[in-house]
Amino acid sequence: MAKTTLFRRQGPGLSAAPQTVGSGRGAVLDLYINEGFVPMVDGALVYHRGFGDRPTAVRDPEPSLAAAPRVFTASGQLVVSRTYPLGRPAPPAGRPAPLRPDPEERGYYLPRRAYWASYFPDRTIIAETGSTIRLRIHNRLAQPHQLAIHGAGPNRGDVGSGRIAPGATARLELRAPAPGTYLFSDPSNAPVERTLGLYGALVVIDPARAWHLGPNGPEFERQWLWLCHNVVPEWARVAARGGTVQAGGTDIAPRYFTLNGFAGFQSLAVTKDPELNEAREEDTLPSGFPRRTDVRDFSRSPAPGTVLTGQLIRMANAGLVGHQLHFHGNHVWTVRANGRDFPREDGSVMADGHISLQQWEDTVSLMPLERKESVLPMFRPPDVVDAVWNARRTDWKYPMHCHAEPSQTAAGGLYPGGLVADWVLAAGPTPDQHHLYASQVDFASDQPHEGSPETQFRQRPQVAMELDFFGRELEFPDGSEHDVWGFESGKSGRGLPSPLVRATEGQIVHGTIKPSKRVHTIHWHGIEPDPRNDGVGHTSFEVTGHYTYQWRPDVAEAGNPNRGAAGTYFYHCHVNTPLHVQMGMFGPIIIDPAVDPADPPARGTRRLFIDGPEYDIATETLLLPYSLDSRWHELNHAAGLSGEDAGLNRFQADHFYLLGGNVPTRPRGDRVWSISSMRANVAGSGRAPTLVRMVNADYFPTLTEFTDMGGNPVAMAELVSHDGRPFRHTQDPDGPAVPVWATDSPLITNRIASGAAEKYDYLLRPPAPGQYLITVKFLTWVPGRVRAVRRVTVTAR
Repeated sequence: MAKTTLFRRQGPGLSAAPQTVGSGRGAVLDLYINEGFVPMVDGALVYHRGFGDRPTAVRDPEPSLAAAPRVFTASGQLVVSRTYPLGRPAPPAGRPAPLRPDPEERGYYLPRRAYWASYFPDRTIIAETGSTIRLRIHNRLAQPHQLAIHGAGPNRGDVGSGRIAPGATARLELRAPAPGTYLFSDPSNAPVERTLGLYGALVVIDPARAWHLGPNGPEFERQWLWLCHNVVPEWARVAARGGTVQAGGTDIAPRYFTLNGFAGFQSLAVTKDPELNEAREEDTLPSGFPRRTDVRDFSRSPAPGTVLTGQLIRMANAGLVGHQLHFHGNHVWTVRANGRDFPREDGSVMADGHISLQQWEDTVSLMPLERKESVLPMFRPPDVVDAVWNARRTDWKYPMHCHAEPSQTAAGGLYPGGLVADWVLAAGPTPDQHHLYASQVDFASDQPHEGSPETQFRQRPQVAMELDFFGRELEFPDGSEHDVWGFESGKSGRGLPSPLVRATEGQIVHGTIKPSKRVHTIHWHGIEPDPRNDGVGHTSFEVTGHYTYQWRPDVAEAGNPNRGAAGTYFYHCHVNTPLHVQMGMFGPIIIDPAVDPADPPARGTRRLFIDGPEYDIATETLLLPYSLDSRWHELNHAAGLSGEDAGLNRFQADHFYLLGGNVPTRPRGDRVWSISSMRANVAGSGRAPTLVRMVNADYFPTLTEFTDMGGNPVAMAELVSHDGRPFRHTQDPDGPAVPVWATDSPLITNRIASGAAEKYDYLLRPPAPGQYLITVKFLTWVPGRVRAVRRVTVTAR
């Protein structure tokens, strides 16, 4: 008889002790391709298929469509367990307790090294290196199906069961591939069957290095697995009737968006179901105590039994649309994509326009079937004011959400009802108590409101702006007119984008919001203060009167990849975000480095960051791709929040623009600031190079290409930073981390891939005087075609 072990839940902090019910080797995991109806976050029942761990019928009230986690051990056992490593303590409520306070850093703790187990969600198969994965797949449906593990075969190809006829059974057996994260699905009629629910994850771990991602690290305290998925009820209705779904075309719009199978108030653990909340705290919502983290060497031990690292997040997209996972509070350090470790030096721009280099990101692009791994450092939010940090006594909660904003909705409205999570910077051993909701409608329509709350520990600012709400009709460059909501400040006028906020590292910044109409907030996207000043309703409050946000951009240290905030960001309203950002409630942020009086930049130039390149002030340029769905611009402020179908899951842009232009000469007044031409300096002109600050203000990906006037590619964009952080070589664990622009392997390219809310800073390096083109292609949410093309003519001299 095969040996199987069943999971038995234990008390807080104790191991998930296995219970032996058989003996022998060569255990097989039986998976049943079942069907059934699943309640969505709004209560609607939607037909699904799935790989279950017991046979069930379509009308079963609790169909088995997602198998509980299993572990294939190197010794040949098959263990049913939500936690791994087996036999290790399970962190209470998912939150690892530290070893002790850090004696060298106030408010910090020393995390335990190689101690805590991690929880995994349903649909997870864990395999130890050296194990053999044995699956027996039973097709209980009326159509042929199959199971394929993507990237687990030779040359990173797929390995699968092959076609399984209705009522038939097939076996799939393979040695565990290299440590990493893999997706499995039914690839039939892709992406239909995995969208209907036939998907899951294989996580391969070396038991001898169970707290490392792979042979080259990184080390982590505990790990999390996030499975992104989408639900298309139109496809489900066809499949439920036995029909064949036609997957052609790219205009399909999912109606529900899940993380580890849940969405909205369910995935945020604020329901009135304590068991569901507990499970989400354990396997979906990262939580940990603040600690020192050094991205140059995660394995460094400041004391015996501890380590300088954060928590690993494995992100996998089983859906059919691209996602942009945006973290508030901390950037994440991305180390791997699709089983390939990013290098620490000598990076490159890949053929698709993405960067192959370990780097900081606040927004992680995740295309369909893509897998990425990042380390969440869990350190002090770098832009919080000292007095606020020193007074912290409670958990600080920050959102993680997809910035392809339609994914934040459910049933065509209901924000935040989609693919969303929180992560917590802990202050105590268990999560703080918070309000619980009976339904997603209650949660979406009852976000905390405050009139004119006090700015706690208010400091004297060096930069202060008042940002008042306005609404008016504006004429766009193509001659169309649309209602726009935005922010105005002083003499800025009522324009799009909203006024530029510019500050220097170390300065206290005040931004006072005056909604004047209903409720709004300001989220300083990529800037990382305390939750009260982060501007998100469900983790702080929405403003009805006025509020002064306060933050201080982190001060850099030359060569230190863990410090500094100089770069390009943007701000936007975070109330009913999909609608309000689309309406125009956003503007750019620029953070400059402090000037070193011993080594000031040349006259007429600035440095991009403390040890960054000098650029020409006169030609500094902002470029913000933005598209507009005119239907959305006729909706009301709270569209969708009470459960009505406002269509906010379906963004169908009919106008496309490149906002921005020359920063020093931005025009004032009630107008749309847009760009169609610009100047750039060439080498040998006696002027520093031209800097372009690009913010993707669109909801879907863009591809930016650089050519001559005949359309021939020209590698003239030198990428120097991303999401407000410089690209650096970090191969030396003791530093300094040299910025890539100063090495002999700069990131020079003719194309840049950018997802929603990503920011890139690049220097233009035209090879000779003349004219060139920057072409921005607006891509579809379901990868497959170009929605529109807009161009900027560059005159180089």
